[in-house]
Amino acid sequence: MKKRILIAAPLALIAPAAHAQPPHDGGRIFAMIDANGDGKLDKAEITKMAKMRAEKQGDASLAAPEKIDIFFKHLDANGDGFVDKSEIEAMRSARASAPPPEAPQGDAPAQDAN
Repeated sequence: MKKRILIAAPLALIAPAAHAQPPHDGGRIFAMIDANGDGKLDKAEITKMAKMRAEKQGDASLAAPEKIDIFFKHLDANGDGFVDKSEIEAMRSARASAPPPEAPQGDAPAQDAN
C-alpha cells in the first residue's frame, strides 16, 4: 500500500479535489506526464512516470510491472485503457472524503465518562 502511494504522489498533484482550487501548476504536471499531448495518460506514460519516481526515491520496486498494472487499473476507472483528468479528480476526491481509519478495539484508550 505504501509503495502505491509513492507512485500516486505525483498524480495527486495533477487534478484538484472537487471542492479545491485548481493546482498552482495549472495542470503542468499532467501535461508533463502526457507525453503525446492527447489529454489522457496511457499505460506507457504512467510507466515512465513510475520509473522516474522509483529512480528519484531510490527504490526500483516502485516501477515493478505488477505494481504499475495494479495502479493503472485503480486509476482507469472506466476501463478504457487511459487515465483522464476526471478519473484522477475522482480518485483524489474519494481519497479526500474517505473516513479516517478506526483504531483497533484493544488499542484504544478507555474514555473517562467525567
